[in-house]
Amino acid sequence: MFPDWTGRLVTFLLLLGFPIVVVMAWIFDIDKGGIRRTGAVEEADTPLSPHKPEKRIRPGFAGASAIPVPATPVRRATAGTSAPRDSSAPPDPDRLKRAALGHVRHEMRTPINAILGYSEMLLEDEEDAETASDLRRINDSGRRLLALVDSILDPARLKGSIDREIESFAAQIEADLRTPINAVVGYCEMLLEAQREIGRDELVPDLERILAAARSLLATSADIVLVATQTPGTEGEPASLRLQDSAELTRGVLAKLPTATSASASDIPAGQGSLLVVDDNPTNRDLLTRQLARHGYIVAAAADGAEALAKLGKRDFDLILLDVIMPVMDGVETLRRLKDDDRLRDIPVIMLSSLDEVDSAIRCIEAGAEEYITKPVQATLLEARIAANLEVRDLRARESTYRERIHADAETIEQLLLSAFPPDVAERVLRGESGIMDTMPLTTVLLCSADQSRFGSTGIREYVAVLSEWFTEFVSLAEERAINACLGRRDGFLAAAWQDAGEDHAIAIADLALAFQAALQAAGPDSATLFRFGMHTGPTVGAVIGESRPRYDLWGEAIITAENLAAGADAGRIFVSPATSALLRDRFALDAGRVVEIDGLGQIRPHLLLAANDSSVGID
Repeated sequence: MFPDWTGRLVTFLLLLGFPIVVVMAWIFDIDKGGIRRTGAVEEADTPLSPHKPEKRIRPGFAGASAIPVPATPVRRATAGTSAPRDSSAPPDPDRLKRAALGHVRHEMRTPINAILGYSEMLLEDEEDAETASDLRRINDSGRRLLALVDSILDPARLKGSIDREIESFAAQIEADLRTPINAVVGYCEMLLEAQREIGRDELVPDLERILAAARSLLATSADIVLVATQTPGTEGEPASLRLQDSAELTRGVLAKLPTATSASASDIPAGQGSLLVVDDNPTNRDLLTRQLARHGYIVAAAADGAEALAKLGKRDFDLILLDVIMPVMDGVETLRRLKDDDRLRDIPVIMLSSLDEVDSAIRCIEAGAEEYITKPVQATLLEARIAANLEVRDLRARESTYRERIHADAETIEQLLLSAFPPDVAERVLRGESGIMDTMPLTTVLLCSADQSRFGSTGIREYVAVLSEWFTEFVSLAEERAINACLGRRDGFLAAAWQDAGEDHAIAIADLALAFQAALQAAGPDSATLFRFGMHTGPTVGAVIGESRPRYDLWGEAIITAENLAAGADAGRIFVSPATSALLRDRFALDAGRVVEIDGLGQIRPHLLLAANDSSVGID
């Protein structure tokens, strides 16, 4: 039908088409969803998209349910943050001067804080009145220095040209600071001389540190303003190398951080969450509410702590902005009540206060507040702190969910282990023990063998269902009697009890056998004759076998004998070996029964377990 060259043509086309297919497969992804460019990312493929939570598959287990984990919160991601900053662009000159002024304050406060800190520590331990008096003079001079620096270098004083204002500080710094600095140096030198004369060397190191800090402050006060007023590229008298390097670092950082007012609308992150503003001043409430609403937050307001608690009782909020000084119920009392309430204690609280003091901030944060911001509040900074605290709260909620999930998984694992292993063996497995193998010299075993023949060759599903149902009942009865092990078997199930002393293990197994027999009889005649029972006491070996799928099993003479006894027993009857009968005769009614042939034992006369003859035996 086809010419001879047809085969060669087909082969040539196949050879030509294969490279094309390979190239197309490299360029494009071909799947059930169609063709897409290699490397293209679809939203559905993002594992932790904030709009499409990650789908997780967790194997189910009776009594356990998967706890969904929320997506990782991303509140500060904006369109503008991905664009690289031009670090070579010089910062705004006025902003640089203000930063330099802050740098001056920091450099002058550092040695002053050293003077105050070391003098206070020495005063706490000093018992000599004259020495303590000189130390107090040093401390008082240090406090005057700190007050002067805060007053002279107050940013609020910058009314006109920043250049002229900073330069005008130079003369005042020289004049006002020299006297208290000289006082610190003088008293410190006198104390050092006196302490060395009397041999009190333990004070010398700290006094030398105070003296070094005072001299550093004196040397720095002259050229620190020069550093503040210098701008990149200017020439003049060189300042100290340390201060010059620090000032250059400040300029470099400012170049990387554009001013907040220069950010475009696309750079402002959209707020997510509901806020409660608590402030007695209606103007403050309205201003904060409107500013935060512009950022996308859902905002409610309250005039005092009592109204805030009432609103919190009706709905949930993600964060609270709480004024400190209010009538009816102030912010401190409101904060205390929030943290005492189990439902409200995890809501982050930002305190807003006109009290600009460290003690108030410390007490509020100790009471549970996340932030303490002094008024007047800068709106952009406040929004940034709100977003950061909301993100922290989301992360804590995520951590809590993970903890709950871990706890649920641990309970599921423990339940699985307890259902598959004896309790003591399960504890050892949980501790990480491996290679578990134990020899029990005296174990009483109950073997329950089901009659599968009554279900026929086609009733295997019904047989398994019935066996599963009765195994649940069997395990429940065994747990009530603290039986060591319950194991499922192909033709039934097995219970074993081993104890180091006495005959309790045999009594517990006998009581279990009678209780299970009674449950079968109560279910009807068909169930009453479904199982045959064999009991024997002897040595066994128990071990955890397998690594990827470990399971517990028992071997030994007690198991084999119990199996053979069950195989020779009448339907619904409990055959007990002579060895076990000797342990039960004082507590249970036994019938010697007839002589039977038992594999491995020959002809023996097993006893029938009938009932307990002691009212103390048995668990209802």
